Amino acid sequence: MGKIKDRFFDEINLDDDSGYEEYELADVAIRDAWEICKEQYGEMSNTQHPELNEAIWDCSTMLFPGLEVQVVIDGADNLHWSVGSPGYVDFPVTPVGMKLPIKCWIHTHPFGSAYFSGTDWNTINTWRIYMERAEVLGNMEWGVWDGEAGHQYTHIKVTEDSNLLLRKIGSEEE
Repeated sequence: MGKIKDRFFDEINLDDDSGYEEYELADVAIRDAWEICKEQYGEMSNTQHPELNEAIWDCSTMLFPGLEVQVVIDGADNLHWSVGSPGYVDFPVTPVGMKLPIKCWIHTHPFGSAYFSGTDWNTINTWRIYMERAEVLGNMEWGVWDGEAGHQYTHIKVTEDSNLLLRKIGSEEE
């Protein structure tokens, strides 16, 4: 092998362990929270899962500061997750063993605002026949798209006085 290739592979190998500990901690936190939710609430459906959402948000803001994190709960209640950039997250490869339908797709907007961006709506529209629910998490707020309730979008925010502000923003059936 040439010296340039040797140097290239040496640089790659130096970075192999970069962030591994954070991924391991995030995996444990997210999966433990999911197990708690399954015990407390049963299967994933039209129920908020605060423990899971909190674990996902904490990973996005503390373990991977400012990076989007996404979690998909598949048709068999299996959890798949990944980390992206500050403005975009996807799966670098198709998650092995993921079963349709997608019961819930949860992702973060670590900059704080919980709303579905144009890219998010494209994802929802692409997967809508296979997706039951989507959630976006922000700082003390979240948005929920519920395909089973007539494609209704709801925005929920915790106010400064710890009250919930709930806005339903219509459905396609109206």
